[in-house]
This record gives sequence, C-alpha cells and structure tokens, in this order.
Amino acid sequence: MSFMENYTDQEKMAVVAFLNAIVTSDLEVKLEELNLIWMFAQSMNIDLKAIDRLSDEQIKDILAMLGDKKLLEVLRMGFTMMSVDKKLKNQELSLIEYMASLHGFDMGQYKSFYKGFNVMSELTPLDQIVLVILAHYMVEADGIITPQEVQMLIVLCSMIGLDPEKVMAYKIPIEALYKAVKTMSPIAVRRVVEELLLISIADFKIAQAEYDLIFPILSHFNMDFEDVLKTAQQRLDEHKEYYELFRAESEVN
Repeated sequence: MSFMENYTDQEKMAVVAFLNAIVTSDLEVKLEELNLIWMFAQSMNIDLKAIDRLSDEQIKDILAMLGDKKLLEVLRMGFTMMSVDKKLKNQELSLIEYMASLHGFDMGQYKSFYKGFNVMSELTPLDQIVLVILAHYMVEADGIITPQEVQMLIVLCSMIGLDPEKVMAYKIPIEALYKAVKTMSPIAVRRVVEELLLISIADFKIAQAEYDLIFPILSHFNMDFEDVLKTAQQRLDEHKEYYELFRAESEVN
C-alpha cells in the first residue's frame, strides 16, 4: 500500500497547503511544526514547490470537493497541527471554520464538534506520521538498537505505506509529538501505545527508558500499562506469522 492512497495527488497537495496555512497563520512558526509538515509532504513524495504553484482558489476548489469522511480526517489533522504548539489561536480556528463551511459543517459549537472526534477509532495520516516517529524514538530509547526492534519498525512503516529510511532520517522533539497524541481519540491512542509496545517487546524485554517514553501518554489518558501490554503481547502472538511475513519481505527488499 502507499501512504494516503485514497487521496488523489491534487487532494494531497491541497491538504498539505491547508495544514501549512494553519501552521503559518499565527506568524509564530516553530521548527517542529514545519518539520512535521515537511515530513508529511515527503511521505507522499509531494514537492512543496508544486504546492506553491496552486492558487488559493484552486486549493479551495479541491478541498470543497472532498467527501465528508475525508473532510473530517483533514479537520482532525488541522486540530493536531494547532496543538503541536499547545495553543489554539483565532487565526487557526478561523481556517478550521472556513474549511468546515465549504461543506456546510456548523462550527458554531466548536468544542462539541471537536468532542465528536473522540468516536474516531482510526488514525489520521498525520497521526500515523506521529506514530512512526515515536516508534523510531522507541527503537533508540535504551541506547541498544536490536535487529528485532528495527524489523518491527520496518513492519509498521510497511503496513502504513511509509519508507522506513525517510522515517529514520527525521527527528521532531518528542514533546511536540506528545502534544499531537493528546489530540487523538482514546481508542486511537491505545492503538499508538500498543504499536510502541510491540516494538519494545520484540526483543523480549521492556527497558526502563522504553517505559519512560510512553509513560506521559499512559498518565495523560489514565491507561493501565499491564492491560495494554497484555493486548500488545496477544497481538504479537496471534499475528506472529503476519509479522514474520513482513520481516521476510523487508529483508528481501
């Protein structure tokens, strides 16, 4: 599969342009925000210069034609980008409201609208980017990079449709990633933690540094570590052949 494969190239460029507009709207752009946008675009092989050639009218027309499911996904990604710098500003909210208005969505009750996102169980494409960067941190957490951990990272990237080499090339401050995770629904967060634990237990042990990496997420969402660990172990046991298949393919490639 390829990353964001259900979006056309024009839609991908319009989405990147929209997220970039949110980042730059408050005139207080931070490096981690730009890096996250840049990695998002790179993961789709999007040339940022090509986006610059799109007019505001073209971008608006493309976004207006998105289906409702895609629109919700893009709006959710917009909220994630706003949360990376831990501030929700009027300029950013105005862009979100404008995007919603293209489809007749009522953003008058913004908090209620955002609360509705909590029923979403799937990770947005931006959530997936955050997940794989966190996964890379997990691989390096204890200072000992094992082949099993690297292979699990490759498996995760393969399932999402990302190039592992690109993922390993970028670093975004982990505090910014934590802020992004806090915008996800509880179900999606549990998926993120399970994926991180799958990497951690790939070498049959969990180091203190690996636990420390996920602790801020566990604490914020009041998650039971032993419960999530049990689920992750069950997934690994039940789908062992599936993971081994991905490992074999990655070794061949």
